[in-house]
Amino acid sequence: MIKKLIYSIILSFIFVVLGATSVQADEVMGGYTVEPVPNSHQINPDLGYFFLCEKEGTKDCLGVKLINSSDQTKVLKVVVTNANTNYNGLLDYTGKIKDNKDLKQPLTSIVKTTQPEVTVPAKSEVETTLDVKMPKDKFSGVIVGGIVISEKNDGRATKHEKEIMVENKYNYTIGVVLTNDANTRMNQHISVSLEKVAPVLSDGRKIIQADILNPYSYIFDKASVTGEIREKNSDKILQKQEKTNVNIAPHSVYPFQFDWKKDDLKAGDYVFSGVVQASGKKWVLEQPFKITSSSAKEINEKSIYHVVIPQWLKISWLIVLLVNIVGTSYLVFKYSKK
Repeated sequence: MIKKLIYSIILSFIFVVLGATSVQADEVMGGYTVEPVPNSHQINPDLGYFFLCEKEGTKDCLGVKLINSSDQTKVLKVVVTNANTNYNGLLDYTGKIKDNKDLKQPLTSIVKTTQPEVTVPAKSEVETTLDVKMPKDKFSGVIVGGIVISEKNDGRATKHEKEIMVENKYNYTIGVVLTNDANTRMNQHISVSLEKVAPVLSDGRKIIQADILNPYSYIFDKASVTGEIREKNSDKILQKQEKTNVNIAPHSVYPFQFDWKKDDLKAGDYVFSGVVQASGKKWVLEQPFKITSSSAKEINEKSIYHVVIPQWLKISWLIVLLVNIVGTSYLVFKYSKK
């Protein structure tokens, strides 16, 4: 009898935990999912994103299924973005990174939404479409980007609720890769170049950033990047950095960053030296750069690592200094009389 009771309690506990996990999963996932609708131009049907062979000058239509598993109606935003590269060496589809001037044929100029906002009733699904209009001229390589789906915030939310929404906001991204040749290999290591090196303020951090450009219409993947910063005409290394498994989107830069942390940036002449390696190939990069007094001051002051000396500490130092001066003066005066 006791064994049966214990067994029942354990089963009840398991069901409660599973139920809580299920509810938590629904909350985490936002109560909706998305799926790409199969396309006849898909090169590999096993992929969970669009990898399409589209002939130049043709038109097509992409379908995305929006599935609302929650008990409330949802308004979902559909946005097309271009692939860029973030400082972690990952392809970024958020649309928050500025496109490089080297990107002449962005996905956003080819794929357009037909419904920027889609209302999906509770416990139902809706299919939305996007129009594809390929460039008239044939191109080599791939054009890469994504379809980003996110839930529209309720305009009636309070300021505090909106802040929580921003912190907890997530989205789904369906990758889009377009090519004119079904045999195209989207990942290739042709070459990279060093576009510029400069001090920047990144997420409140004092950074020296070397922008490494992938000037080709292929993803430059699984690369290792090493680099160092030193003062000009000096062998002393100020900072050293290494990154592995770096992926650079076509016609975008990888922002290779050196974090100065609590140290202030100092005006002066410096040199960046770096090496990029992939597929047994090596690219040696080097470029001198200058940190001006004005840029160093601005970045140091705006950094979250900016050291602020409390007023009470300044006053304490001043009092100690005055006491020392008075005491020293007294001793000098006293011994001079003797």
